[in-house]
Parts: sequence; C-alpha cells; structure tokens
Amino acid sequence: MTQVADSMSDRSKSPSESSAYTENAEKLQMDWYPFTNDEKEVILHSWKVLEPHKQALGCDIYEMIFNQCPEARKLFPKMKFVNSKPDRKSCEFSFQALRFVQVIEGAVMSLDNLPALDPILDNLGRRHGKLEVNGKFRTYYWSTFLECSICIFRKTLTNSRKFPDKDVDQAIILWRYLLRDVMKKIKAGYNADISNRMTALAMDDNRSFSLPSIRKGSYTSDDRPSSPRIRYFNQSKAGFSSLLWLLMYIIGISVKRDEEVKNLLT
Repeated sequence: MTQVADSMSDRSKSPSESSAYTENAEKLQMDWYPFTNDEKEVILHSWKVLEPHKQALGCDIYEMIFNQCPEARKLFPKMKFVNSKPDRKSCEFSFQALRFVQVIEGAVMSLDNLPALDPILDNLGRRHGKLEVNGKFRTYYWSTFLECSICIFRKTLTNSRKFPDKDVDQAIILWRYLLRDVMKKIKAGYNADISNRMTALAMDDNRSFSLPSIRKGSYTSDDRPSSPRIRYFNQSKAGFSSLLWLLMYIIGISVKRDEEVKNLLT
C-alpha cells in the first residue's frame, strides 16, 4: 500500500510522468487511467469487501441520488416510493440497483483490459439518449451518480473491519479514477446518440421546408403550355437550374398579369 501511495504521489508531482501517461494513452488509442499492478490489487482487495453487499450498495447509491436529485425519479416510472423514499422491497428498485453495481463489477473484472468495455458502455450510454429527447434526463446526473457512488463506497469501507482505515483514502482515489472513466465512456455513447437524433430531426425539418423544384410542363396544344409540374426535393440537392426555372415561372406570371390589367383598362 505504501508503494501505491508513493506512485500516486509521484504522478501528481511529476509533469513528465503525466505527459508520458498522455502519450502512452494516445498510442494505445484509449483514455482509461493506466492502473499499475499495485493499484489493481488495492481495487480488487476493496472490492472483496464491497462485493458481498452489491445489492445493498446499489440501493444506498440510488437512494442517495434520489435525495440529491428528486427529479431523477421520473427516470423510473415503475419504481415505488414510500414517504418520498424508494421501496427497497420493490423488485424494480432492487433490480435497477443491482444492475448498476454490476456495471461497476464489470469494470473491476476488466482491470487488465479496460478498453474491452468500451462497446458495452457506449451502448449503455446510447440507451440513455432517448431519455434526454423525452425531457427526463439531465446531464448533471452523471456527476451525481459518480459522487454518490464514491460516498457510499467510502462509507462501506470505513465501516468494515476487513479493510484498514489507513488504506481507505488511497482506495477511494483509485475508485474515483475507475468510476470517472466508466461514466465518461457511458456519457460518450449518450452524447453520440443525442447527436444522431438531432441530425435526424434536422434532416426531417429540411424535407418539410424544402423549396419546390420546377421543370418544363408538357404541351397539350401548339399554342399554350400546360401548368408546370411541381415536385419536392431536398434543398441541399437543389441545383442552379431548378432555382432559375422557379424565377422564370414567377416572372412569367407577373408579366402576364400586367398585360391583362392593361387590356382591361383600354
């Protein structure tokens, strides 16, 4: 544990090591915190203390989230609340709480290859995207989830006789690194989904408000052409010729009306 503390202290004080971490991350095409073997052992040791209480941990985290952000309850319409508190006996609540902790457990089990979690976390974030479109999700929920998780983890480790008090701070720092990156990956998928949805909405708007394209009408007689036919197209694909036909059509109507007015006056 002393070695872990020394390595963490060196990282915070040495710009060269921080720079090396950034360069190494870019080379590996990842942005996960590069845990050393000693740091991984600290996380695994603390997880052995936390793991038997997974469901209780999840329930405590969610209850704290609802206390901090009561509006977050809208995300779980099927969840039961008693006296403004979630019903811990509710299957919906316990299932959701356990599922959240299982995501964290997946990160612990993947400490040797964290980038392998990227597709899973990205998909999880994209599934939350529709909640933003429905007006139920707020971006500050991400930091709330992180801080509430860290708080409950610290409380559990502090109250456990199986984990030394002197090692709690070091463990919590490492847990923050891990959970921060988990949330960051989920948020990236969430933002990607929102971006895709906004692009799709913009394309629909363009189709709705696109200008008409005018093309030559077919002639029914040798004297006068029939009315030009109109078809709708995407404005982004409009050519100069289509706009020119539109202007010619408008000008032709205007000239014809002027001639009719003159004939009436004379």
